[in-house]
Amino acid sequence: MAIPAAFGHDNIGHLLSDKLLTVPRFQRGYSWVEQNVLEFWSDINRARQAGSTYFMGTVVLAVDLEHADRMLIVDGQQRLTTTAILLIAIRDRLNEFELGEQWRSVQREYLADYVLSQESHKPKLVLSPADSGAFEDLLDIDKTVCAPGPVFDAYTLLRERIEALAPDKSDYAELLQIVEYLATSVQVLTATATDLSEAFVIFETLNDRGADLTTADLLKNFLFSQAGSAKIRAVEEAWVRISGAFSKSTDFVRFIRFEHVSRKGQVTMRGLYKAIQGDIPVRTGGVMAYLDGLERALSIYTALKEPDDAFWSANSVGVKDSLLAFRRLGLESNSPLLLAAFAHWNTTDATRLVNVVANWSVRAWAAGNLGGGTAEKAFSEAAVAIADGSATAIDELRPFMKGVVPDDSGFRAAFLELGELNTTTAKYLLGQLERQSRQDRGANTDALPDWASRTVTVEHIIAKSSKESDFDSANEYQAFEVARDRVQNLTPLEKSLNAEAKDGKFETKSPLYLRSEFELTKLVGESPSWSSVEGDARNEALADIAIRAWPY
Repeated sequence: MAIPAAFGHDNIGHLLSDKLLTVPRFQRGYSWVEQNVLEFWSDINRARQAGSTYFMGTVVLAVDLEHADRMLIVDGQQRLTTTAILLIAIRDRLNEFELGEQWRSVQREYLADYVLSQESHKPKLVLSPADSGAFEDLLDIDKTVCAPGPVFDAYTLLRERIEALAPDKSDYAELLQIVEYLATSVQVLTATATDLSEAFVIFETLNDRGADLTTADLLKNFLFSQAGSAKIRAVEEAWVRISGAFSKSTDFVRFIRFEHVSRKGQVTMRGLYKAIQGDIPVRTGGVMAYLDGLERALSIYTALKEPDDAFWSANSVGVKDSLLAFRRLGLESNSPLLLAAFAHWNTTDATRLVNVVANWSVRAWAAGNLGGGTAEKAFSEAAVAIADGSATAIDELRPFMKGVVPDDSGFRAAFLELGELNTTTAKYLLGQLERQSRQDRGANTDALPDWASRTVTVEHIIAKSSKESDFDSANEYQAFEVARDRVQNLTPLEKSLNAEAKDGKFETKSPLYLRSEFELTKLVGESPSWSSVEGDARNEALADIAIRAWPY
């Protein structure tokens, strides 16, 4: 029979003194920013000066089955870590005042024990790998440098407050009072479980409204609470592998949402947590089955972000330009559809769909149809159709795209009205238009210059820096201001030629255009002059090519 969890209360300083604590490696790193740290300091200092106790919330602990002398921190690591950092700042100030007994007492009581048999200090608090280096630097009083990051930032903020509180050695008693206050008057409720699974059940109960928690925290805690003692280690390892692929919690949660949408349909970020709770069956192995699926999806999701991923090398269908389009145009709403395809179709058909979806997405982007949730709804419904087996071929997905992906006439009209383009977007569009222009003429595209290379630039046909005095009329200048960064005034050009062109007038640059390997640029160079008339004609011609470059 399992030993029930123990509930009680303690003071945060005493908790650090009385127990050896570890932040598990699966927990998010120390994340308090300046506002959090300063609120922590002002709340404690205000309560101390008022002579009242201060309640800091709940700390949930679990027995560390690998290290019997330590407890794992399931909830409360931000508060405990900040308290330890404050104590380090106090210790360092006492050391500066050459108060040896006092700083050693703080070190020994709250920060690190000296183990005679090992002839080394044993830290009271061990942080997760992301933060352990900086924290260990701070613990070592002889260290003069510390790894940069949130831990050191918090130390710097608290150190400034400590110095202001005790500017001179005669003020050191103020520091001792803070230490005493942390040990006797900053209260926490404690919940100590016999294993991690039980600890996360407690955490779920205490945080059923999700206050002050990220969606990633909530999902992790739910999964761990449902894992069961026998599976908790496997769940922990899977979570670390998957979450470790993302540097930002928001990116991680976005992936989780896309994976869920690929199977179950559209769900908002706000509703994701509840949706996943209902998605995972309450049975042995349900959590691991979910994480196994998530890990499989991650390999595809990662490949969709990286054109050079090894996943694509084994496939004869080229998708590099499509993947770069997703990245450069910020096309993410199609992710659930592609995840569904790779989960349920053969790899070749799913890879072909990548290029088709890129075409659809560019058309929808040009028409301004990717915002407002309409496109995501269409892509998610198509994803579910793949997941439930009702769509087994690309043509069966086209009906879902009505209202999102414009037909040829709609796309042409939208392309003509494209606004200002940044360099990365312009390079992609011009690169695809160049490829299609060559194909239209039956020319070989194998020798096509790599538009994505750093050796290729985007050239302004009429120099971006042109002034009104450079034009024959005010109307021409006004037309230029409208077209300055639009596709009709942009052309791909080798970096070496661009360096020669500088900001020269068209007449001086056109011979350089004729030396370019890009056919679209050579055509511009063949023109004896360039005005809004030529620019508008080029826009019309590019719009005609665009219909074929991104077919429906």
